[in-house]
Parts: sequence; structure tokens; C-alpha cells
Amino acid sequence: MQHYPAKMNRAVFSHCSMNLLTKTIAVLALGFFMLLPFPSFAQENTDNKTLIIYYSRTGKSSLISKTLQKELNAQILEIKDLEDRSGGLGYAGAGFDAFFDRHTTIEPAKADLSPYSNIIIVSPIWNWKLSTPIHTFIECNRFDGKKLVLFTNGNNDIRKYEQYDDNSPFIKRFFRDYIRGKSKSSRDYVTASGGDYLGHCHVETLEASDDQIINGTLKQIDKVKNAFSIKTAKAEKQGF
Repeated sequence: MQHYPAKMNRAVFSHCSMNLLTKTIAVLALGFFMLLPFPSFAQENTDNKTLIIYYSRTGKSSLISKTLQKELNAQILEIKDLEDRSGGLGYAGAGFDAFFDRHTTIEPAKADLSPYSNIIIVSPIWNWKLSTPIHTFIECNRFDGKKLVLFTNGNNDIRKYEQYDDNSPFIKRFFRDYIRGKSKSSRDYVTASGGDYLGHCHVETLEASDDQIINGTLKQIDKVKNAFSIKTAKAEKQGF
């Protein structure tokens, strides 16, 4: 059997001990750093601060709202009208109530909006106005400090008369100014309740399929996202 000098044995032992100590320190250091919180380089997600409030008589506003919810990862609140609005009679009653700015009984009438910074109100257009249930909800709640976008839908393109100037035929100018007035009244509802109005999106739904309504909504997504980072004055100047 080969024998090594004692001095060499001590050197080998010392070398092994250093290797073991180095590995032990490395393991302990790795474990320590694993316990530390890692910095997040992902973009901050503020979508959960967005609430979509909607009323839907025929299901179109519901479809729009759920499309927005999916794209924005937002919360959603449905407003229910306790008055029967189904069928032709319900349609006529809806137009009548909107024309005379009547209120209705809704559920919920009030909502806790404190967790949210951004509000999207989705409503059908009734007689060129926000639907009566949405009008009622706005009247019953405060939107102080909330950024708000209106998202409407209806059988007509509400901007189709904007192409006509003051030299256009009277009937064209009449409808242009009439619709402008109704649009302003919708903004006034929001601002009177403390909301910071940022803009208005609209989807025409006459004879539109579900896919067409979804696609029309998706085309507005970037406008909605951008609106919540734009000051009101700039948004109104751009005609959004």
C-alpha cells in the first residue's frame, strides 16, 4: 500500500475542507437570495380599477360590455330595469320615457364605485338619449374623481349628420344640431354627477350580427384605453 507523507495528507484535507466550505456558503447565499422578493419588470396592470356599468334591453349592450370586459380585464355591473321593456310595447314605452326624461325603478339603484378609477357606461340609445335605466342610475350615484367614457349603441350612426355644415339643407342641419344637443345632455348628466367625462364611443347595431357587434366594439378598444390617459379638454377637442 502506498503511503503519503503527513504533510501531503494535511494539504489534501485542507483543500477538501475549503471546497466544502465554499459550496456551503454558495448554497446558503442562493437560499438567501431566493427568499428575497424579485423586482417585477412587467407593466403595471391597472385594468382592475375599471368598472363597466351597463343596461341591455335586447342583449346588444350586454354583448358589447362583455367584449370590453374581456379585452380590458375590467369588472362589470349590470343594471336591471324592473319595468317590462320587452316586445313592441316595451320598445314604445322606452322611447316615450326617454323623450320625457322619465326615471324608472332599477336594481341596483346605488353602487359602491370607490374601488374604481375608470368607469365605462354602456347603454342603448333611446330617442337619441341614454336609456332611461342608465339615466336613472347616473342620477342616483356620484362619480366624483372618476374618469368616465360613454359607450352607446343603436340603430343609427349618431355621427352621420356631422358631415353637414351650415350651408346644408335645413333638415340636415336640424338633425345635426338636435343630435349634438342630445349628446351634450348626456355629457351633462355625467359631469353634474361629478364625473370627468373623457369621450363617447358608439357602435351601430341595425341588423348587425353578434360578430359584427363584437368587431365594432373591438375597433374602439384602443380609443377607450387611450381615453383614460387623456385629459378631458384634449379628448373633447379631438371630438372623441
